[in-house]
Amino acid sequence: MKTSHSLNMRLLVVLCLTTITAVTTAIPSFAQLAGGVSKINEEYEGGNPLVLQGTYSEARNAGNLITVWRGASNNQVWISVNNGKAFTIGGTVTYVDPTVVAWGDDGFMVFHTGDTGTIFYTPVYGDGNNSGIWTSVPGNFTNLPVSVAQMGTGSSNLYLVYRGLGNDLRVWGTWYDFSSNTWANAAQINGGMANTAPGVSMNYYTNQLFVTAQGTDNQLWITHQGLGAPSWNNWSPMGVYTSGSPYSVGCANGNMVFSILNSNGHPEFAEFDGYGDQHSGWYVDTIANTASPARLTANGNTLYATMGLLVDNLPDQAYWQQVYNCQ
Repeated sequence: MKTSHSLNMRLLVVLCLTTITAVTTAIPSFAQLAGGVSKINEEYEGGNPLVLQGTYSEARNAGNLITVWRGASNNQVWISVNNGKAFTIGGTVTYVDPTVVAWGDDGFMVFHTGDTGTIFYTPVYGDGNNSGIWTSVPGNFTNLPVSVAQMGTGSSNLYLVYRGLGNDLRVWGTWYDFSSNTWANAAQINGGMANTAPGVSMNYYTNQLFVTAQGTDNQLWITHQGLGAPSWNNWSPMGVYTSGSPYSVGCANGNMVFSILNSNGHPEFAEFDGYGDQHSGWYVDTIANTASPARLTANGNTLYATMGLLVDNLPDQAYWQQVYNCQ
């Protein structure tokens, strides 16, 4: 792992509860909505690709960008601020992808799953300043990546979702209360079960939290709730199958994009509205070939996918792609 990689980028990117009909041809394709954007761009520093295991996560806040990933050969969590020199915090060991989320008005929170299933987090700021200490989320364990959403623009409260440890297929959620510096007791999200790590996102326009999961039938299932609501909506199957974790992200104007990974290793994307109704068919990106699902991030009304792509049986290389401009 080269520790000085500079990420030179302006990123372009269960439950059988109900039945669903297939998306009809009356729904426009995502490719039409996205203008056919499908070009994959590689991360470089001095002509060298960033290599990693799995895929990477990024977040923006107060004009700053933080990217985190798992080292290609050492299972460390690596962090880069504003495309600068990569660094580590303490001695981390993880076997899965870390994640980062905006926190407060100008900070970030980095999460990783330790080698014994403990979930750890640490704050990092836009100038790279950090506490140097990883803190555990008490009483919560998984052997898969976690997903975290900021609970409102500029909020210091966070919502975390994960699948249980080992044979525990339940989808769990807990939230961080900044005012008391405590985590709520974890609760299963409306009986949800998943084969892989679930994802969570916050739609700031509609004030909805969304959770996505690969159900035990391998379908994409989604649920959402208004922030602060006493319960989650019923899980809904989307009629498509995914071979990895599905993710979602919201635009500033309320539109959303969801991602899945098909059986051929190609990401697929579709547009939804801010309440979970599908507005497009699924666009298959046949250029990308990845064993890791594409994570999604937003910069206003521009959405990106980040991923680690397989290249000639070498360690995964970091790629990014603009997938959508919200209309």
